[in-house]
Amino acid sequence: MVGWLRDLLTVYRLAFRRGIGLAVRNPVLIVPALACLYARMLLPLFVAPLGFAGGLVFILVESTCWSAMLACTGEVVRTGRVGMEDVRAGFTAHLGDVLNVRFALWLLGLVLGALQILPLTLIVGIAASVFLNAVPELIYLGRHGTADLLAASYRFIGENWIEWFPATLLLLVAGAAAIRLVTAVPGVLGEILLVLTLGALVAVGLTVRGVLFLKLGESSRRARAFKRASS
Repeated sequence: MVGWLRDLLTVYRLAFRRGIGLAVRNPVLIVPALACLYARMLLPLFVAPLGFAGGLVFILVESTCWSAMLACTGEVVRTGRVGMEDVRAGFTAHLGDVLNVRFALWLLGLVLGALQILPLTLIVGIAASVFLNAVPELIYLGRHGTADLLAASYRFIGENWIEWFPATLLLLVAGAAAIRLVTAVPGVLGEILLVLTLGALVAVGLTVRGVLFLKLGESSRRARAFKRASS
């Protein structure tokens, strides 16, 4: 148990150090991150009067922004750098994958809504949020069809859940602490700092997750234990 924990902390130290370092050295990541945030928070105000058509516009625009975010994160994780040309190309790089996943989840929600069984809806919702948690990383670090993408996320989480989710929780806690500090700043300066902080948190969080995903994929839990025992 102690050895496993030591292995895990080593992986976390490497992933967090490299992930944060990559995000700091590539501040352009905040551009697609802010695009995602503004699409989520402000776009509904403009498209709501359009009704159903407005909903389609929102999904398309937000998915386009997330395509750019994932593409830029993937570029940073793989090569260590990203530029504005990557941001521009990223808006369509993974758009099909993002839309396909959203469509699959929409169909699932439609079926659950038709069944109107609340306990089943809750169980499936929790299971989807758990086992599909690695879908973003699988989109930009590998090419899969939609069904294979969801299955690959299921396999990855099944093999690495005990390593994956504590890191995600740590990122959320650190992010919440940073937001709490920033919200204490009054006035316009506080509002600007809050927006920039949210963008930075998205960029750092996804980069750390991407590096961690690669490191967990490089070796299994058993392989890390064997390496430790033989060293």
